[in-house]
Amino acid sequence: MRRSLPNTNKRDGRAYLHILNGDFSRDLWEKAGFSGGSLVWRETYLEGPLPETDDLSVFRTARAGYLASFDELTGIGAERLYRHLQKMDDAVLTLPPDAALMLWFDSCIFDQTILMRILYLLGRRQNGMPEVFLYCCKGNCLEEQDFQQGFDQKIRLLSHDLAVAGKAWEYFLKHDAAGMRALAAQADFARLPAMAAALLRCADEVPDQDGLSRTQRQILQIAAGGRRSFLEIFSGLDAFEEFPFLGDTACRRLLDQLVGRGLLKSVEGGYELP
Repeated sequence: MRRSLPNTNKRDGRAYLHILNGDFSRDLWEKAGFSGGSLVWRETYLEGPLPETDDLSVFRTARAGYLASFDELTGIGAERLYRHLQKMDDAVLTLPPDAALMLWFDSCIFDQTILMRILYLLGRRQNGMPEVFLYCCKGNCLEEQDFQQGFDQKIRLLSHDLAVAGKAWEYFLKHDAAGMRALAAQADFARLPAMAAALLRCADEVPDQDGLSRTQRQILQIAAGGRRSFLEIFSGLDAFEEFPFLGDTACRRLLDQLVGRGLLKSVEGGYELP
C-alpha cells in the first residue's frame, strides 16, 4: 500500500515533504506558516569515513559507528544512529511519486554536501520520481525572510541536476580534488546555485602532502598569530570563509586531531604551537 502525506503547504494544496538543515530552520519554517511533513537532515558528511559504495547499508554502518563516537551523542549507540540514518534515506527513497519534495538549504559546504547526498539518493529511486524543488539562500544561514519568500522562489530541479549532484557526491566520497574542480568548471549548475562553489571549497579540504586540510592549516595559522583560546581560534576561522560552516564541536575535534599529531599543544587557557 502506498503511504500518503498530509498537505503541508496551504498555498498550493499539494502534499509536500520539506527537508531542512536544522532544528532552528524548522522553527522558522513553522513560524512562516508551514506545517505537516518535515524532516531535519541530521548528518555531517565533512567528518569521518565516507565509504565509496552504493550499498546504503554499508555506508550507514560506517557512518553510525563514527557518529556514535561524538561526545555530544554519547549514549545513543551505533544501532540507534543507524536507524536514524535509514529513516532519513527512506524518507527520500520511498516518497510517493505523486508527492513533492521541498529542499531548504544554504550555501555553505555543510549544507551543500547534504544536498548532494539527497539528490544522489533521488537518482537511485526505482518507484517513480516526485517533483523536487530547491530553495537555497545566498548566505550560510537560512533566516525568517527566506521562509517567507522561499516557497514562491523555489527552483524545480530536473533529472540533469540529480545526475550532476550525484557526480559531485561521487567525487566528494573519493576525496577527488581534481574531479571536484573539473566538475565545478564544466557542469551546468544553473539550478544548483551554490554547489559549484561548494565543490571548490570541498576540494580544498582534501588533505595536502602533509595530511592537512585547508581548515587545519587555517587553525595553525591562527595559532601562529598568537590567538590561543578556543573561542579566538573558532571565531577566527570565519575570516577565511565566504560561507562559514564549521560548528564548535567539529572545531574541537579538529583541534584534538592536531594535538594528537603534535602540531598543536594544549595549554592552560587554550592551544599553542609546540
